[in-house]
Amino acid sequence: MKAVQVHQFGAPEVLKVEEISAPTPNAGQVLIRVHAAGVSPLDTYVREQSHGAPTPPLPYIPGFEAAGVIEAVGEGVTKFKTGDRVYVNTFLGAYAELIVHDAESVYPLPNNTSFAQGTAAVNSYPTAYYALFNLAKAKPGETVFVHGASGAVGSAAVQIARAYGLKVVGSAGSQQGLELIEKEGAHFTVNHREPGYLDKALECTDGKGFDIILEMNATKKLADDVNLIAPFGRIIIIGGTDGAVNLDPTPLLWKGASIIGLYIGLATPQESAQIHSEIYAGLENGTLRPAVAQEFALSEVAKSHETVRVASSSGKVVLRF
Repeated sequence: MKAVQVHQFGAPEVLKVEEISAPTPNAGQVLIRVHAAGVSPLDTYVREQSHGAPTPPLPYIPGFEAAGVIEAVGEGVTKFKTGDRVYVNTFLGAYAELIVHDAESVYPLPNNTSFAQGTAAVNSYPTAYYALFNLAKAKPGETVFVHGASGAVGSAAVQIARAYGLKVVGSAGSQQGLELIEKEGAHFTVNHREPGYLDKALECTDGKGFDIILEMNATKKLADDVNLIAPFGRIIIIGGTDGAVNLDPTPLLWKGASIIGLYIGLATPQESAQIHSEIYAGLENGTLRPAVAQEFALSEVAKSHETVRVASSSGKVVLRF
């Protein structure tokens, strides 16, 4: 089978498409034929060994997000059968035509959702849901600012927040991004690259500030969030950890606000099961609609890694098989 392998850490050029032996499922496992693999910034961090990313033994197959069809099931597996459409967090290994995984942590993909869209259900939608409800404890009627809402996690957060009755304001740095955010259901949008955007964002709350802020680029924007948050508000850091942050914590003290870091890997099995059942329902009824920014052939894997790091990219970047 074909798979992408990395024999040394470094630039996108270290990503090599090679022929390797196909895996077989053991008891309790399923064999999945991958139709799409998500490309995320984390994939690039592992490849270049930056941002505190884990260091896998070499060579390794990149990729955390896969969607495809069950090819075979191991002994004792009753949850799935051959031909079922699924998605899974592979914890590396997704950039391959075939993968094996424990059946209990594989999730069904509705028929109305494409495989490319399904890759967003692996991490982007669970991350957004976990941020809003498990960490921020969002309640209907609260106001949420998705700071950097045009990417995969941001657009997922806009859809989920809108579906659950929150007032949603989203920011982006391009006209294309602003149009996507509006399409996904934000009540208001602001361009965070324009002077005075903080005042415009606050106007959306009648000057009260935001109950919840989901921050995708903490290094550059966390200091702004401190001034945008409402009393007792919650700032959830989802991304942007590539440098020191210089901010005045005084507003946090006077407002009783909090900053919470997010790592989806800390979700318990019970939390994950609940999150994925909610995501399945949202995909099936159409309230959740993953946006796919660009699809690449496996031979274009290096280009996909370059694309996912572009700040103006909107939606999910995907490798297709």
